[in-house]
Amino acid sequence: MSNKGGEQSGGGGGDLAKYREKRNPALTNEPFSPERKRSSAETRAGRFVIHLHDASRTHYDLRLEVGGTLKSFAVPKGPSLDPEQKHLAVHTEDHPLEYLDFEKVIPDGNYGAGPMIIWDQGRVSYLETSAEEGLRKGKVDFVLSGFKVRGRFALIETERRKGPGSREDSKQWLLVKKQDEFASATKNPVVEQPYSVVSAVAIDEVGRKDEVAARLEALAAELGAPRAEVHVEQMVPMLCATEPAVLDDEERLYELKIDGVRIVADKHGDSAVLRYRNGRSAGASYPEIARAVAALSPERLVLDGEIVAFDERGRPNFQRILPRIQASRPRDVLKVMAEVPVCYLVFDVLAVGQRDLRPLPLFQRKQVLLELLRGAGYLRALDHVDDGALLHEFCKRERLEGIVSKLRSSPYRPGPRRTTDWVKIKLETQDEFVVVGWLNGKGKRNDLGALCIASYSGSDLVFRGRVGSGLDHRALSELGAELLRLEQKEYPAVGPMPEDVRKGRWVRPELVVSVKFHGFTEEGRLRAPVYCGIRRDIAPGDCRATPPEELIEKLEHAPADAAPEPEPEAEPEPAPRRAGERRVKVTNRNKIFWPDEGYTKGDLVDYYEAIAPVMVPFLKDRPLVLVRQPDGIKGKSFFQWNVPEGTPEWIRKGVLYDPDDPEREKVVFIVDDAEALRYIPQLGCIALHVLACREATREQADFLTIDFDIGEQPLAYAVELALTLREILDGAGLRGYPKTSGQKGLHVLVPLGPGVSFDTSVLMAELLGRLVTDRHSKIATMERMKEKRGPRVYVDTGQTGQSRSIVAPYSVRAWPGATVSTPLDWEELHSALDPKRFTIMTVPARLAELPDPLAGLLEQEPDIAAAVGALGQMAAG
Repeated sequence: MSNKGGEQSGGGGGDLAKYREKRNPALTNEPFSPERKRSSAETRAGRFVIHLHDASRTHYDLRLEVGGTLKSFAVPKGPSLDPEQKHLAVHTEDHPLEYLDFEKVIPDGNYGAGPMIIWDQGRVSYLETSAEEGLRKGKVDFVLSGFKVRGRFALIETERRKGPGSREDSKQWLLVKKQDEFASATKNPVVEQPYSVVSAVAIDEVGRKDEVAARLEALAAELGAPRAEVHVEQMVPMLCATEPAVLDDEERLYELKIDGVRIVADKHGDSAVLRYRNGRSAGASYPEIARAVAALSPERLVLDGEIVAFDERGRPNFQRILPRIQASRPRDVLKVMAEVPVCYLVFDVLAVGQRDLRPLPLFQRKQVLLELLRGAGYLRALDHVDDGALLHEFCKRERLEGIVSKLRSSPYRPGPRRTTDWVKIKLETQDEFVVVGWLNGKGKRNDLGALCIASYSGSDLVFRGRVGSGLDHRALSELGAELLRLEQKEYPAVGPMPEDVRKGRWVRPELVVSVKFHGFTEEGRLRAPVYCGIRRDIAPGDCRATPPEELIEKLEHAPADAAPEPEPEAEPEPAPRRAGERRVKVTNRNKIFWPDEGYTKGDLVDYYEAIAPVMVPFLKDRPLVLVRQPDGIKGKSFFQWNVPEGTPEWIRKGVLYDPDDPEREKVVFIVDDAEALRYIPQLGCIALHVLACREATREQADFLTIDFDIGEQPLAYAVELALTLREILDGAGLRGYPKTSGQKGLHVLVPLGPGVSFDTSVLMAELLGRLVTDRHSKIATMERMKEKRGPRVYVDTGQTGQSRSIVAPYSVRAWPGATVSTPLDWEELHSALDPKRFTIMTVPARLAELPDPLAGLLEQEPDIAAAVGALGQMAAG
């Protein structure tokens, strides 16, 4: 294929036709996507990526989100931070938004064949005009906020259009850095930072990750790391002591104490689990970090570090990361991801491949870490210095939290026991406390005025005062439901109740909050406390902030009824409106259904509520078969054919009869509206299976299903078979609607229209299966016995029948990652399709951008007689 760039469609909305023309989806591993929904609003902000691409010649590709696509510019010399440098940028074809996360070797024989890494990535904001207007005028002013490239830039076209009003764009542009605080005539990120911001590999390593992994494991072995499996599921990470420490000890190294969230990353194969210090899963809150850890070269890794958000001056800022900690629902996480970028500062590595690095001295573990994480990106090795006094002065000058002094020779000692191997030296006091109750506010703030907080001294929970400062609207809204859930009658702390909190309302000591304060008063209360946020990553028993030893001795006989100064009060959020009488009451929302990801029953309910507008029309009047897993994906599961007792009367039921036993009836669910759909996950049901008939026409199939069951074969085989099926369907005057199975395979639904018997649908499914397997006998079979299939995809036509069910489109699966059986546009089927991308977190956002691929499926009325005749002729020919 030629290497000419495509033309941009009028400077505005996306046009992926040129992209598709240049690529064969059956051969390339690049992503494909249908056109996004067109919006009347023009683009003011979005994401960007800069690829380093070693094709026929090495170059950089700048891709900016504009409307529904990525406007792409090939920049041979790459971006420059020097305003005096003007680099050529050749406008090429639009790319799909999925290309933002593309990092692979494009196979030989394809357009653009060669390795490609994500050299930089981040947010773009357009200045002065919208992106579309700038493209039309020939000058785009924008700000990039990436890991390597930051500040104001401009794209300026150098060839004018051929005539007034012409929509033919020039391809020759210049990429120019504007003068600002990020401009530099001496810094050259193209030379200085050659590595991927996602996987930390160089361009010549992206296709040789196994070699990179082997090199790292060999280094670990050379240093003496033993072969051993490292289990961190219940491990408490190594903790710091608070004893005084010197700043000039040659036996120690010194690191910044990071104001973030402690995370242990646990990678197996191509997936990664993130865990807070208390063992709870954190991957749902930081999906971009989980993806980056999963992209690292070794198959097995355990890392320890802190996820941080930075302020305008590049300092870790706990206040900035709070929205990420507090966002629990998938749709909230997606929103705050755009607002609060984060990075994982890694200070230790515990396992590489089959090697356990924990027994090694710290300085040797650091050696492996610096080889693993090179350059800047989502993952970054935390630097250390030998001069603690110099770092201490820097922290004071920059108002950072403090430093950590670590013994160079120390092995990694998991907690909860603390040793002086690691010692933290704080410059300001911020710690965690257990909430034991709350006081009502005054005036408009009559719901919550202040929190009552405590910490542990030994096994005793000791009252430490009240905190009201910092309780803004968001905090009040977030805390309200938590406090009511934990409410109890008894005062939970030891000793007599302080007089100033006699009117308090008490809670079980399970909620942990972070508080800044200026030491302790003589009464043992916090001085000038300010609420900073909920800490879900800290266990209550780890809240051990106490006054100095001499003050504790003084307090042993002190009265406990002294009242401190009242705290400032904030305005509450308005109370939510009461739900209607048909609103399903969801219980146990916080029950974990996906342990590795931390997704809960509440997340599942929220997903089905969000997806209801596209899912309910397909489910309407259709009998359902439920698979219940009340304890999540690792608990027991069972089919729920009959509607259980206690089901609300307003939910519709239908009666099914077993064809082999007409006397045996089943009363099943029929979901006709969004509220009925919310009730299904309330029962602990994850997956919904449907019959291919409507309640009123139980003997007629309105669609048939071809199931490509890949077993242990690559999904690319199923894609090739599905594309062949599409050709066959086109030849028979039929239309297919592909979807992922939600696990590993693909389904294609073929609408039949009204009045088609199940006998006819079974015959058609069989014909279609035979035609596909005949064309691909080396990779496909219809053999039902597994042991006879060999290394081939099973083309399962048995999912069509009067008593056979198929997982519903948009149904969640009881599968790692909370994957979804997701309808696809045919344009999305390509050899590197990854079904794991479609989850309860991503699918609602996808439907906000893309048309529903299933739209129109149930309105199809094909000529079935003609189709059967055409299929018969194909089979005979």
